[in-house]
Amino acid sequence: MIEDKKPRTLVNLIGAPLLLSTIYFGGSIFTLFIFIVIFISTYEFNNMIKLKSFSLYLPIFYFIYLVFLCLYLFIPIPDNIFHLFLFLSLLIIIFSSLFNVKENKLQNMFYSLLAFFWIGVLFQGAIYLRNLPEIGFKVVSCMFLSVWITDSCAYIFGSKFGKAKILPKISPNKTWIGCIAGYFSCTVFIYLLYQYHYFTNSFYIVTLIDVIILGLISGVFGQAGDFFESYLKRSFSIKDSGTLLQGHGGFLDRFDSLLFVVPMFTYYYYLVL
Repeated sequence: MIEDKKPRTLVNLIGAPLLLSTIYFGGSIFTLFIFIVIFISTYEFNNMIKLKSFSLYLPIFYFIYLVFLCLYLFIPIPDNIFHLFLFLSLLIIIFSSLFNVKENKLQNMFYSLLAFFWIGVLFQGAIYLRNLPEIGFKVVSCMFLSVWITDSCAYIFGSKFGKAKILPKISPNKTWIGCIAGYFSCTVFIYLLYQYHYFTNSFYIVTLIDVIILGLISGVFGQAGDFFESYLKRSFSIKDSGTLLQGHGGFLDRFDSLLFVVPMFTYYYYLVL
């Protein structure tokens, strides 16, 4: 059976420029984009776990996400108030998860907390990075592009030269050759940006050590995110998280790597800046 690649190509032709445009404009446009990904990915995650009778209480999740979104767009607040709201949200998520199902309450709470932190909270780090003065656009563009390069080169080299599988029961197409090629191609890409003074700014000098660490984050943690989502899909016996992106599966399928890379990038820049 020949796969129809037209929908996949169309998504690439439209999606990539659209995404890069949202990164370029930043501000409210980029914030809205991040929350669209969070909303849809949470919905897909809920559909996934419902296959085994677990469930997120989506009205609570969406209400909390809307409050977060309003805080970013309309009501800037001090960090301590933001953290207080995050803590209260955590308590609400825990209680709602326990009362949302009749059986396996603790496991349902685990999935609720996983969705809240993995998708709903940590991915918001992309907004923090984009709002960095001078360097925000460059950092976020580098992050997205390096993950794409990792995935593409891992697929190309893995399919052509890879034989030894890494975790065939979780992701049968992932090979050691592809994984290593993805990591090195990503690191070379970031190094070339560094060599051409892409990261130049007035308050922090990016060093070769930074290049190595950022390459490690995108090239290793990005692929770890892919494996993690593949493990979840295997656990629930599904191929794709959704069908919204024709030829690409769902939003979780497209952003699984970034859901690991974004918090790591954010934490690293929070430490060094």
